[in-house]
Amino acid sequence: MSTSRMPRAQRRTQLLELATSVFTQKGFQATSMDDIAAAAGVTKPVLYQHFDSKETLYVEVIDITAQSLLEGVREIEAVESDTAGRVRHGLERFYQLVTLDNALRLFTGHEVISERVRDRVSAVLDEMAIELSGVLTVSRRLSTEQARVVGRALIAITQTTAGLLHQADDEAERGAVLNTMTTFAVHGLTGFAPLEEPGVSGTVLAGDGSTRSGADG
Repeated sequence: MSTSRMPRAQRRTQLLELATSVFTQKGFQATSMDDIAAAAGVTKPVLYQHFDSKETLYVEVIDITAQSLLEGVREIEAVESDTAGRVRHGLERFYQLVTLDNALRLFTGHEVISERVRDRVSAVLDEMAIELSGVLTVSRRLSTEQARVVGRALIAITQTTAGLLHQADDEAERGAVLNTMTTFAVHGLTGFAPLEEPGVSGTVLAGDGSTRSGADG
């Protein structure tokens, strides 16, 4: 194991990069400080000179990964398109980020870690939600709370889309997934035309505001 001297700032950056890789691959609970030290080629005491605990290191990894994701969100603002085009671009871009770094694992896992980590993850998700909502709905009147709620919903749609894209067999299937999820994100259920005779009680709303009467209508 190499412990060659390296400037402190450079060593810290190296450790954070390697920790990010190990955490995204294995998760928090399955990762030990020994694993990270081994990946970096240093002793565990050297690792503890920079980070006093695995939890502290994890929080810093979350912050670094969040910046990468936020930059990806902000890129959408420069897309010259309509709402559907921006949404589609955003869904595809997030899929690329997830595929590249498996970054969202840090924010969507079900591991019980600590209140500190939970609060930091929640804060990052809120920041991402507001950024995403602000970029994709720039023509809408939204309060901060509405933006947070809508943004969280869009993040959930993005996560689901990424999973479906990953499972798709070919580009044609990926294109169909993107088309369906873009329609749903932009128009909701009204983006899909109702049947002439819906098999539900009451009425079904169409995209143009008209309704179709259901079985008991």
